[in-house]
Amino acid sequence: MPKGKPPKEGSVSKTTSASITASQPGLRSNLTHYLLRDEPEADMEPDIAKCVNTAIDRLWKTFVKEINSLQDDFNKAIDDLRQSVLELAEQNSTLKERCEVLEQRVTTLEHDKNSHDSSINKQERFTRRNNVRIVGVKTTEGEDGIQLATMVLDEVGVQFCKIERAHRDGKTVSGRDRHLLVKLSFYQDKVSIMKNARRALATKDYYIVDLTQTDLKEKRKWMKQVHELYHLGVCGGRMMGNPTSSSKVTVFPLLKDRIIFYISV
Repeated sequence: MPKGKPPKEGSVSKTTSASITASQPGLRSNLTHYLLRDEPEADMEPDIAKCVNTAIDRLWKTFVKEINSLQDDFNKAIDDLRQSVLELAEQNSTLKERCEVLEQRVTTLEHDKNSHDSSINKQERFTRRNNVRIVGVKTTEGEDGIQLATMVLDEVGVQFCKIERAHRDGKTVSGRDRHLLVKLSFYQDKVSIMKNARRALATKDYYIVDLTQTDLKEKRKWMKQVHELYHLGVCGGRMMGNPTSSSKVTVFPLLKDRIIFYISV
């Protein structure tokens, strides 16, 4: 047995009671945690809702800020585009005015050019007033141009016409005879030649022309219509034969100062 006196009954119960009292807060805490261990979300819901609301508020503010920033940028871009459109409209108006002036100048220049071309063509017609061009005559070595021209004109039916000179004209092209350019002394001889040449030389390999380059281009332009008219019986602007009652007559220019009648059946 331990030495000493045995403890009294009153002292033992006092010590036990003090230790229990001292351990009550820890027990209460453990008990509370034990009782609430199955329902932790019940106490956490207010905190989660608060956090979510805070996050939503923060995101909303960020979203509103970004939207406002985008709207400002968009408005700025619209203003810049509006300014650019106004500047372009002003430039377009200026360019339109300049184009109208240029168009007027081009129209005037075209009119002047056409007038000059017509005057030059008339002058060229006058310079070759007494000239005829024989196309397709075979070239022979040592030929006499005047004798060759006299032979062709005799075939046309214009004899004893006065020829000033006759010579080959144009570039030499392989397989093609150069034209024979003939200058007559009298214009009336040329008129007679041009009247008779078409029928007199119909079976020959050569023919006579008197057109300038401008008139020749104009003639080629209407070549198809002229052939159609010829087969329909139109010659020299006069109807050969009796047109049908359903024929329609229209007029179009063959050369700049001549007209023929186009007849479509």
